[in-house]
This record gives sequence, structure tokens and C-alpha cells, in this order.
Amino acid sequence: MDRQAALNEFFEHFGLAYSALDVDRVAATFVMPFTTNVQGDITHWPEFEPLRHTTAVLFDWYYQQGFRSAHYRVVEQVMVGRDHATVELCWHVARADQHFWVHHTGYQLRWVNEEWKICGIMQITEPEQTRLVGEDEEVWTPLALAEAALAHAIQRPGSPLTTE
Repeated sequence: MDRQAALNEFFEHFGLAYSALDVDRVAATFVMPFTTNVQGDITHWPEFEPLRHTTAVLFDWYYQQGFRSAHYRVVEQVMVGRDHATVELCWHVARADQHFWVHHTGYQLRWVNEEWKICGIMQITEPEQTRLVGEDEEVWTPLALAEAALAHAIQRPGSPLTTE
């Protein structure tokens, strides 16, 4: 697999781990030394454990704020030589209160031991809150949405499965 394809695959796995607020899987993508830049406050992390602990505290806080899942869109990917890349993602974070946060985050990556690792994260934009549904729209639960979309494939007791 070439490094560009490996970078795309890396973010597919990273996105799933972040969406699940899985501290161990997300922290496993980090390489030291690590740098964060949040609202211009730059922190250098020479050791892994304090960064992992901070990630755990942050993810707990995200959950308390209503974070339930996230998906991303790649805004830009730039390969910097063979062993470095910079990537900007636009995140859409679904919240428990029928709103979602939209924000952009930049990632600096290094090719280490035949895989991509994150060596820096930069908050590019402040999270903006948007409603998942309009004020006058009916709110459907995820299960109701899934059932409506998959009604043709759901077998109900006593009825044959239709696959139209």
C-alpha cells in the first residue's frame, strides 16, 4: 500500500476510534514528541502518559457535553516529503441534544515503523453548534430512521422477507 492510501486508511480507523471516544485506540495513534495548539495555546508533550491522561479527561468531558458520535470530511491533505503529512478534517459531532458541533482540526503526521502516527493537533476553528433538525421538524430517533430506511429488508414475525 502506498503512503497516500495508508494515510486515508489511517484516518478511517482514527475517525472510528474518535467517534467512539476510545481513548486507548486514539492514543495509540500518537507519537512523541507531540504538540497541541488550541486557540493559540501551544503545548509540547515529551511523554506519552500525561498526553494519554489528558485525552481521557477531554473525552470524558466531551461525553458529558453530549458528544455521541462523529464523522469527518477531509478538507485537505498535503504530503510533505515521504515521511510527513498535514491533514485538515472537518468534523461533525452529533450531540445528545439534537444539535451537532462542526469544527476543523489540523493534524501533523509522521511515517513511523511503516505506519502513520499523529505528532501534532491544531484546532483550526471553534466548534459551531447547529441543530440536527429544524425547529419545526419532527425528531426521529436513530432506530426510527433506520427502520424507515430499511423497512423493505426488515423481517417482521409472521411475514415473509421482501427484498425489493
